[in-house]
Amino acid sequence: MGLPTRTLTRRLLFLGAIFFYSSALTTAQIAGGDTTNTRLGGNNYIVGTVYSPDGFPITQKMRLKLSSPTLGEIIVMTDDRGRFAFSSLNAGVYTVIIDSEKEYQPVNQQVEIIRDRNIAPETYSVSIRLRFADNSKATTKPSVVSAANAGVPKKALDHYDIASKLAREKDYQGAIRELRLAVEEYPRFITALNLIGMLHLRLNELDKADEAFKLALKIDPEAYEPLLNRSIALFRLARFKDAESLLRKTLKVKPDSAFAYYYLGRTLQKLGRNEEAEKALLKCTEMKPGEFSEAHRLLAAIYLDRGKPDRVVEQLETYLKLVPTAPDADNLRQVLEQSKRSQKP
Repeated sequence: MGLPTRTLTRRLLFLGAIFFYSSALTTAQIAGGDTTNTRLGGNNYIVGTVYSPDGFPITQKMRLKLSSPTLGEIIVMTDDRGRFAFSSLNAGVYTVIIDSEKEYQPVNQQVEIIRDRNIAPETYSVSIRLRFADNSKATTKPSVVSAANAGVPKKALDHYDIASKLAREKDYQGAIRELRLAVEEYPRFITALNLIGMLHLRLNELDKADEAFKLALKIDPEAYEPLLNRSIALFRLARFKDAESLLRKTLKVKPDSAFAYYYLGRTLQKLGRNEEAEKALLKCTEMKPGEFSEAHRLLAAIYLDRGKPDRVVEQLETYLKLVPTAPDADNLRQVLEQSKRSQKP
């Protein structure tokens, strides 16, 4: 009986992961981000993107709070494209807060939800553009995007600025058109090509995204963001061997990239190479504790397959601590209790 039970439980872990990502993609257009379920019984969503002062989506994970007079505070992390989501919200007034980033000014953005649970659900979009805490930093310490754009003609930069504005307004096709005009003005505009690819990823136009990233990498084969982003596109295209090769190259360029280790772990798991996947997933969780919750879930599945209930318990407890309101949290707690029981002699 032990093997069928373990197999069933393993499937539950992976199916839960599929459900989690499908839910996020459908309701919030987030690939790999954590959708926080407030369990208030509502059916509305607050989703959004956090942008750097240059208008480019942030690539590092950032902590946000959702506050309301009745809810208190709920904390969520952005994904590696600056996106976030809160789900299952009732009617009410909420405030999205960013106040733990020393480099940037605090953000308080209010959202009023007027639909209750008996009316068709609505998604409320929030666009947050960060401002430097000290204006002198913006002039004395250029951002990565600004440095990358050194030497780009003004006309190309103007198209890029318009594209950034359109992207914040969710007009992704319009943004892509402006970015292509920017590339016509300056064909070596890597930042614009990279953003074209990112926008095609958002539109789930994976082949077009891959093409844009390839063009950027022809200009600079060691450009970190196009390398990582193309790896993600290849992963989503189910071209796992190609994704693995590119992720390993990404890690040669940037050995401290926790994101690259995370996607490498996911890719190796898809290739059935669980021992290598385990190492990569553990690496990303060591480098960025608390930021890669899904890695703990995947590790639990790997350890369950190996018949190591103690490690399953360790990883699932960590996952549920990070994502206590996961859509299938109750099912995962059953898996956790089953694994605890199997530890006993």
